[in-house]
Amino acid sequence: IKQVQAENPGQVLVLDAGDFSMGTLAHTLFRQEAAELRLLEMMGYDATTFGNHEFDFDSDGLAAMLKSAREKGVKMPVVAANIGFKKGMEDQSGLRWALNEYPVRPYLIVERNGLRIGIFGLLGKDAAHDLIWGEDILLKDPVKTAQGIVKRLKDQERVDLVVCLSHAGTSPVKGHSEDEILAAEVPDIDVIISGHSHTVLSRPIIKGSTVIASAGCYGARAGVLTLRCTRGQRPVLTGYKLQAIDASIPADAGIQKM
Repeated sequence: IKQVQAENPGQVLVLDAGDFSMGTLAHTLFRQEAAELRLLEMMGYDATTFGNHEFDFDSDGLAAMLKSAREKGVKMPVVAANIGFKKGMEDQSGLRWALNEYPVRPYLIVERNGLRIGIFGLLGKDAAHDLIWGEDILLKDPVKTAQGIVKRLKDQERVDLVVCLSHAGTSPVKGHSEDEILAAEVPDIDVIISGHSHTVLSRPIIKGSTVIASAGCYGARAGVLTLRCTRGQRPVLTGYKLQAIDASIPADAGIQKM
């Protein structure tokens, strides 16, 4: 991350598409320490979203993590547009309170190199099947939610670039390839950072004018997507590579100490 940022000062977004908190012993400290959000913040991430594994300790567990993160002064941006709550449960949900207080927003606006960039997060339908469901949670339709968010980003926020952090994924079976369906149904999304399906895309999927990128899973690779952006025009893909994260890359002393 630091190398790419040094080579492209002021022009880099560092993004994650969810499931940032699963698979290691650190996950057992999820509620008390919010270690994953703290580390993402230290690493310089601009935004992440929720995957199904952020609900592994139920909605109350996610609420406790967000409360811990807030108490520890964590400012790591989290975007999640389609997490809703069942009628009559809104005032009883600790998660709803925690989302508001942290805060977790449907979208955020980031400025880079003179461009306004809108970033929003979605949890997909297949991922929802893997949720540890709290009785308070109601997932809003991701495509309909995206249509509303993108319209607002374009018409009211006047963004130059729309990026979706989608914990939905792609599939060789086109009828089940949620992020390709999303790109077709919401064509004003410029970039989809695709998670959940663990797909390793050696080349991005281009659907209309939307670029879909996925670097796989478990932090084994960093995806480096390069766009040429001109205000008033759709971005042009100029580069894409998957960088293996292995022993050839020097460890970061600050992160190791943490």
